[in-house]
Amino acid sequence: MEKQTIPDIPATDSAGVNIMPPFFFYCCLLSGICLDLIFPWTLRAVHYLIMLSAGAGIIAAGIFFMMWGHGRFRSLGVNVPTNLPVSRLVTDGAYQYSRNPMYVGFMSILVGLGVAIGSLWMLASALLMFLYLSIYVIPREEAYLGRRFGAEYKTYRNIVRRWL
Repeated sequence: MEKQTIPDIPATDSAGVNIMPPFFFYCCLLSGICLDLIFPWTLRAVHYLIMLSAGAGIIAAGIFFMMWGHGRFRSLGVNVPTNLPVSRLVTDGAYQYSRNPMYVGFMSILVGLGVAIGSLWMLASALLMFLYLSIYVIPREEAYLGRRFGAEYKTYRNIVRRWL
Protein backbone atom coordinates (compact mmCIF):
# COMPACT_ATOMS: atom_id res chain seq x y z
CA MET A 1 0.00 0.00 0.00
CA GLU A 2 1.35 3.39 -0.96
CA LYS A 3 1.60 6.13 1.63
CA GLN A 4 1.10 9.82 1.25
CA THR A 5 3.90 12.16 0.29
CA ILE A 6 4.98 14.57 3.00
CA PRO A 7 5.49 18.06 1.54
CA ASP A 8 8.22 20.55 2.40
CA ILE A 9 10.93 18.20 3.61
CA PRO A 10 13.98 20.16 4.76
CA ALA A 11 16.99 19.47 2.52
CA THR A 12 19.09 18.55 5.56
CA ASP A 13 16.56 16.03 6.86
CA SER A 14 17.93 12.48 6.61
CA ALA A 15 18.96 9.42 8.57
CA GLY A 16 22.46 10.90 8.78
CA VAL A 17 24.21 7.85 7.38
CA ASN A 18 27.33 9.31 5.80
CA ILE A 19 29.24 6.12 5.04
CA MET A 20 27.00 4.88 2.28
CA PRO A 21 25.99 1.19 2.40
CA PRO A 22 26.97 0.54 -1.26
CA PHE A 23 30.48 1.88 -0.57
CA PHE A 24 30.80 -0.33 2.50
CA PHE A 25 29.47 -3.30 0.52
CA TYR A 26 32.16 -2.84 -2.15
CA CYS A 27 34.83 -2.54 0.56
CA CYS A 28 33.65 -5.83 2.09
CA LEU A 29 33.51 -7.50 -1.32
CA LEU A 30 37.00 -6.40 -2.32
CA SER A 31 38.44 -7.22 1.11
CA GLY A 32 36.98 -10.72 0.98
CA ILE A 33 38.34 -11.32 -2.52
CA CYS A 34 41.81 -9.94 -1.72
CA LEU A 35 42.12 -11.86 1.55
CA ASP A 36 40.98 -15.04 -0.17
CA LEU A 37 43.62 -14.59 -2.88
CA ILE A 38 46.43 -13.71 -0.47
CA PHE A 39 45.55 -16.03 2.43
CA PRO A 40 43.26 -18.77 1.11
CA TRP A 41 40.83 -19.87 3.81
CA THR A 42 38.38 -22.22 2.21
CA LEU A 43 35.43 -24.35 3.11
CA ARG A 44 35.10 -27.55 1.11
CA ALA A 45 32.57 -29.56 3.06
CA VAL A 46 30.39 -30.28 0.03
CA HIS A 47 31.07 -30.99 -3.64
CA TYR A 48 32.20 -27.87 -5.51
CA LEU A 49 29.32 -27.89 -8.04
CA ILE A 50 26.74 -28.05 -5.26
CA MET A 51 28.38 -25.11 -3.47
CA LEU A 52 28.66 -23.16 -6.72
CA SER A 53 25.00 -23.77 -7.57
CA ALA A 54 23.78 -22.91 -4.08
CA GLY A 55 25.90 -19.76 -3.99
CA ALA A 56 24.71 -18.65 -7.43
CA GLY A 57 21.11 -19.17 -6.35
CA ILE A 58 21.62 -17.10 -3.20
CA ILE A 59 23.28 -14.32 -5.24
CA ALA A 60 20.51 -14.31 -7.86
CA ALA A 61 17.76 -14.21 -5.22
CA GLY A 62 19.55 -11.39 -3.38
CA ILE A 63 20.00 -9.31 -6.53
CA PHE A 64 16.35 -9.83 -7.49
CA PHE A 65 15.11 -8.82 -4.02
CA MET A 66 17.45 -5.83 -3.83
CA MET A 67 16.44 -4.55 -7.27
CA TRP A 68 12.76 -5.08 -6.49
CA GLY A 69 13.13 -2.78 -3.48
CA HIS A 70 15.32 -0.28 -5.35
CA GLY A 71 12.93 -0.21 -8.30
CA ARG A 72 9.97 0.47 -6.02
CA PHE A 73 11.78 3.45 -4.48
CA ARG A 74 12.63 4.77 -7.95
CA SER A 75 9.10 4.28 -9.31
CA LEU A 76 7.69 6.34 -6.43
CA GLY A 77 10.40 9.02 -6.64
CA VAL A 78 11.78 8.20 -3.19
CA ASN A 79 15.45 8.99 -2.54
CA VAL A 80 17.62 5.89 -2.26
CA PRO A 81 20.81 7.39 -0.72
CA THR A 82 20.65 7.30 3.07
CA ASN A 83 21.94 10.85 3.45
CA LEU A 84 18.98 12.39 1.58
CA PRO A 85 15.49 13.09 2.92
CA VAL A 86 12.75 10.54 2.39
CA SER A 87 9.42 11.72 0.99
CA ARG A 88 7.25 8.68 1.63
CA LEU A 89 7.10 5.46 3.61
CA VAL A 90 7.19 2.55 1.18
CA THR A 91 5.45 -0.54 2.53
CA ASP A 92 4.56 -2.52 -0.58
CA GLY A 93 6.49 -4.65 -3.05
CA ALA A 94 9.62 -6.09 -1.43
CA TYR A 95 8.95 -3.85 1.58
CA GLN A 96 6.00 -5.98 2.64
CA TYR A 97 8.46 -8.84 3.31
CA SER A 98 11.47 -6.95 4.67
CA ARG A 99 12.05 -3.43 5.93
CA ASN A 100 15.49 -3.57 4.28
CA PRO A 101 15.37 -5.49 0.98
CA MET A 102 18.37 -3.65 -0.45
CA TYR A 103 20.45 -4.63 2.57
CA VAL A 104 19.18 -8.21 2.35
CA GLY A 105 20.46 -8.12 -1.23
CA PHE A 106 23.91 -6.89 -0.20
CA MET A 107 24.13 -9.64 2.41
CA SER A 108 22.92 -12.30 -0.02
CA ILE A 109 25.54 -11.37 -2.59
CA LEU A 110 28.37 -11.63 -0.06
CA VAL A 111 27.08 -14.86 1.50
CA GLY A 112 26.29 -16.36 -1.90
CA LEU A 113 29.75 -15.55 -3.19
CA GLY A 114 31.29 -17.02 -0.05
CA VAL A 115 29.31 -20.23 -0.52
CA ALA A 116 29.93 -20.39 -4.29
CA ILE A 117 33.71 -20.15 -4.00
CA GLY A 118 33.97 -21.75 -0.57
CA SER A 119 35.60 -18.63 0.91
CA LEU A 120 35.49 -18.20 4.65
CA TRP A 121 36.98 -14.71 4.13
CA MET A 122 33.98 -13.73 2.03
CA LEU A 123 31.64 -15.10 4.68
CA ALA A 124 33.58 -13.06 7.27
CA SER A 125 33.12 -9.97 5.10
CA ALA A 126 29.37 -10.70 5.08
CA LEU A 127 29.48 -10.75 8.87
CA LEU A 128 31.27 -7.39 8.84
CA MET A 129 28.60 -5.99 6.50
CA PHE A 130 25.87 -7.35 8.77
CA LEU A 131 27.43 -5.68 11.81
CA TYR A 132 27.84 -2.37 9.97
CA LEU A 133 24.22 -2.38 8.87
CA SER A 134 22.86 -3.58 12.23
CA ILE A 135 24.91 -1.27 14.44
CA TYR A 136 25.43 1.87 12.35
CA VAL A 137 22.97 2.17 9.47
CA ILE A 138 19.65 0.58 10.42
CA PRO A 139 19.32 2.13 13.93
CA ARG A 140 19.85 5.60 12.41
CA GLU A 141 17.37 4.93 9.62
CA GLU A 142 14.77 3.51 12.00
CA ALA A 143 15.10 6.48 14.37
CA TYR A 144 14.76 8.87 11.43
CA LEU A 145 11.73 7.07 9.98
CA GLY A 146 10.14 7.00 13.44
CA ARG A 147 10.55 10.78 13.73
CA ARG A 148 9.39 11.32 10.15
CA PHE A 149 6.36 9.02 10.03
CA GLY A 150 5.49 8.45 13.70
CA ALA A 151 2.77 5.89 14.42
CA GLU A 152 2.57 4.83 10.77
CA TYR A 153 6.20 3.66 10.86
CA LYS A 154 5.77 2.04 14.28
CA THR A 155 2.84 0.01 12.95
CA TYR A 156 4.83 -0.99 9.87
CA ARG A 157 7.81 -1.96 12.04
CA ASN A 158 5.58 -4.18 14.16
CA ILE A 159 4.21 -5.97 11.09
CA VAL A 160 7.28 -6.39 8.84
CA ARG A 161 10.59 -7.93 9.89
CA ARG A 162 13.87 -6.05 9.70
CA TRP A 163 15.54 -8.69 7.54
CA LEU A 164 13.33 -11.55 6.31
